[in-house]
Amino acid sequence: MSKYIKIFFGTLVIGFVIFFIGNGFFNSSNLLETTILSIGAVNICFLSYLIAQVHYLIDLVKK
Repeated sequence: MSKYIKIFFGTLVIGFVIFFIGNGFFNSSNLLETTILSIGAVNICFLSYLIAQVHYLIDLVKK
């Protein structure tokens, strides 16, 4: 189980790093940008969870 937790947090950290590096190219402070950043952060969390679950299912099928 710890393997999948490491996968989850690893993809979460990498996703946020890439997300905020990419955000550095668009410097404007309006309300729409804040909304898009919030939605992007939630998407990163959900996708990290899905990646961890896919790894779990692949290992489950191998057994």
